[in-house]
Amino acid sequence: MQLLVSVRSLEEANLVGGAGVDLIDLKEPHYGSLGATSSEIWQAVVSQWHKRSPVSLALGELSGVCSVDKVPQETHSVKIGLAHCGRTPGWQDKLSAVIEQLPGKVHRVAVHYADAHLAESPSLDDVLNMALQLDCQTFLVDTFDKSAGSVFNHLSTTQLEKLRERLHCEGRQFALAGSLLAHHLPSVVQIQPDIVAVRGAVCHRERTGEIDIKLLRSFREQLRVAFQHKTRKVLSRG
Repeated sequence: MQLLVSVRSLEEANLVGGAGVDLIDLKEPHYGSLGATSSEIWQAVVSQWHKRSPVSLALGELSGVCSVDKVPQETHSVKIGLAHCGRTPGWQDKLSAVIEQLPGKVHRVAVHYADAHLAESPSLDDVLNMALQLDCQTFLVDTFDKSAGSVFNHLSTTQLEKLRERLHCEGRQFALAGSLLAHHLPSVVQIQPDIVAVRGAVCHRERTGEIDIKLLRSFREQLRVAFQHKTRKVLSRG
């Protein structure tokens, strides 16, 4: 289980990278769930960190993505939100056209908003079918409206476990985000996603605040302890 932390600048990337997180993700939280930072920040972070830690980029919502020609060649993966696409005919073709413009080695991350009714985004099955058609290596479940609670306010642990099993059968990674906090960790480790993605949990006050290294270290330790506790329970049953 890998820990991904979303950052908005080179300074924050240096902070979390120096703390040894598994994956660095670039986004601007003031612009929404998957708000894009500037191409200058993309280049600065990717060039400095890609040899030490995979760097992913949030490109915003599909309706606002115009060009991806400035995505650095060394970027590990990109993700694009599908808010307001639920009733938009041909969103799959538009997404495919954007994906085709990416550098050849960049991985694709499909995104499903657990609060699809609030995001007006496509259904889980529609996004999953699209992910398989476009050969997305990772499937991310996130939330669009951060004021409407965590991912667990919209999907149950059982639903997320079944999704993980389905994705693994298809040879895909499962990433879980959506306002995850420390008290959610027992449920997270029960689901066992491949990637746990956070920002707000390691920031001062809220996700638009600054990353706090003490909060980051505390979250990592709590994730480790929760995972060990889960492992011990499984072994004791054996």
